[in-house]
Parts: sequence; structure tokens; C-alpha cells
Amino acid sequence: MRRSSDGGHTWSEIVDVTSQLWGSQATNTVCSNYRATFFSSGNGLRLRRGEHAGRIMFAVPMLRNRENISDNFVVFSDDNGLTWQVSYRAYNGGDEAKLMELVDGRILLSTRQNGARGHNTSSDGGMRWEQQGRWDEMTTNACNGDMLRLDDTTIIHSIVNSPQRQNVSIFTSNDEGVSWHTPVSLFEGPSVYSSLTMLDDGTIGAYVELNPNGPCELWYMNFNRKWLEERTDQMR
Repeated sequence: MRRSSDGGHTWSEIVDVTSQLWGSQATNTVCSNYRATFFSSGNGLRLRRGEHAGRIMFAVPMLRNRENISDNFVVFSDDNGLTWQVSYRAYNGGDEAKLMELVDGRILLSTRQNGARGHNTSSDGGMRWEQQGRWDEMTTNACNGDMLRLDDTTIIHSIVNSPQRQNVSIFTSNDEGVSWHTPVSLFEGPSVYSSLTMLDDGTIGAYVELNPNGPCELWYMNFNRKWLEERTDQMR
């Protein structure tokens, strides 16, 4: 890990936090049964509600010893990244994943799966996780995506809307991630990973990987909520 105190212009020396996360010295002894982990591209989460407000969180895949299978855990810090802890297992067989804070304080996890996106929720700030499931309305390729809250009633999710790596689209949820509807295409051709952010002017920025089977291109796309709602109405 490196830290910056000047907006990313300069960075501190590297601090190795491996022993806090996985391997024989992991603070969570379950993680001693894993051989590697990584922080996938895109956003982490900083909690804003409840007793764990300020907690920094990332959902990570951990690779099992002697198996080419990963499980999701949540890595979190309550001291602005100085020290890190690891949750109980959040998703059995999970891969690259993202987190969202729900209005009632629960944490929603969305994870990479083939055929349908996987999900789970936590009610204690991300330490313990409940019953994992899949969103069958998301027919998708196993790839990385992102979630973004627009307001207290609307969450959007960027993910490919295809069994192949193509057609990165925006799904919308109006029930805190219980279900998703009306995907709006951002790019219909070959495309895969994406990340979302809210800009100061209220528009939405999407960073999207195009042409994954050839020379890879990274594109920035920008749209406002009116554009999304108009196309959502057209798709209904």
C-alpha cells in the first residue's frame, strides 16, 4: 500500500500489508487456507451510516490452496487504511466484486459469476454475511462491473448484458438491489470491465474497457440521469 497527501502527485514508500490479509499470519485464521488475493479494478467503499461510519472496504477474491477457485472476503480498515482486517467469507466461489451501502445500513455485495450475477448482504458492517444468491435477471459474462447510488431510491450497476464479453450496459434497481431492470446499453460491441463515478455537476462518468479480444481501448463516457431515464422508458 502507498499513501498520498497531495491529491496523488507524490506517494509514500510501499508498506507491505500481506500478513494482515491472507496466509499463515493472517488476522482471520480462515484466510491461512488461501494462497493469494487481489484488489480488482474499480471503486472501494467508505461507509457513511451507523456505528461503522468511516470504514474503508474492498471486496476481494481469495484463491484457495491447491484449487483454481476463489471465494470473496471483505478487507476493511477503521483507521483510514493504517491497519486492515478481513471478514468472514462473503461468497463461496466468488470472484471480482463490488460493494454498496444500502439506506438501512446493510452492505450489498455483487460478484462476478457466469450466467447470472452473484450477491449477498451483511448487517454488521461487512464482517458476517448472510445467504448468497444470484440475480437471474442479469444474463452476463463472468467479468467485473460497478455499482453507483444515484439517490435513496435508485442504484445503477454497469455490467455486460450478454453471455459474451460485449454490450456493457447500465441496469437500474429501485428496491435496494433486490432486483434489477431495463438495461440501457453504453456500448453494444466487444466490451468488458467498467467503473462508475458521480461527478460534481451531477452527471455520471463511466470508464469502460472496449475491444477485449484485440488491441484494448479504455474509453471515458459521460451521461446524465435524464439521458438514462429517457432510454430506460424507451426500453420498457
